[in-house]
Amino acid sequence: MENLPLVSVLCLCYNQEKFITESLESIKSQSYKSFEILICDDSSKDGSVAIIESWIQKNPDLKIIFIKHQQNKGITKTLNELLQLSSGKYIQLLALDDILMPDKFENHVKILENSLDNEVMVFSDAHLIDDDSMLYQNKFIARHMNYLSLKSENYFEKLLTVNFIPAMSALIKKQAIENLGGWDEDLSYEDHDMWLRLSKENNFIFSNQISCSYRLHANNSHKKRSVINESAIFKTFIKHKENGNVRDLIFKNLESIYLQNALSDEHQLFFSHYPVKSFPEWLIKNNFNTTLYRITKKIKKIINL
Repeated sequence: MENLPLVSVLCLCYNQEKFITESLESIKSQSYKSFEILICDDSSKDGSVAIIESWIQKNPDLKIIFIKHQQNKGITKTLNELLQLSSGKYIQLLALDDILMPDKFENHVKILENSLDNEVMVFSDAHLIDDDSMLYQNKFIARHMNYLSLKSENYFEKLLTVNFIPAMSALIKKQAIENLGGWDEDLSYEDHDMWLRLSKENNFIFSNQISCSYRLHANNSHKKRSVINESAIFKTFIKHKENGNVRDLIFKNLESIYLQNALSDEHQLFFSHYPVKSFPEWLIKNNFNTTLYRITKKIKKIINL
């Protein structure tokens, strides 16, 4: 076992007391035993800390680091904190409401150990489960993509359109993350930005064998993505503004938020990088009444017929 590459499992917890034990047990049950567990509770308000501490006491043979935040720092800052403490060659992310399949590390380490230098990550599809760990009929990727034709390749263009990779399914080369300076702490979420930056000059390997389960419940980030503000969207995509599709992708999000009457001054970031191209865009920049915008768009569509 001493010659096996070490996997560092970065575990994030926030008010997940109901699911913690099952999640941590899925790490313990791995057929591949060369791993360390780094856990951070990001100032939970429930009994999460006590449950984690109890589980650690029951597993003294495992290498575990546990950090308890007195104030909530957010996902990206917490991940960077755990990354600096990690010793592994490979990084596994796990929110403590999700579950890993018992052979995940064994299969994915083998794949990465035989990978090319520019293949920095392996990922798979994920089962979807409810609060009681019952399976939904659908899978994670099918909920984000209309077709399932994945292979090992460069996913940058696909990821610009949709974030379809289950974060807990990925095993990542630590050096690749460090080369990027870790996670962007200006963002409130971690995965899409990291996938885009990693895939810009590297390939990902897709494994057909499902390696994990993603839990859908009222409190997880999946349910909250619809309320991410335009600033976070902008900061993620503007790093890739040399790509011809990025302007349209950002503007599509701005238009949606504008039509919900939810724009804030942050939307001016977009126009500081991209000059106004049309009268409808000028209306958005100045946050005019959306009724006028809708009328203008209809007139424009009629004229272009």
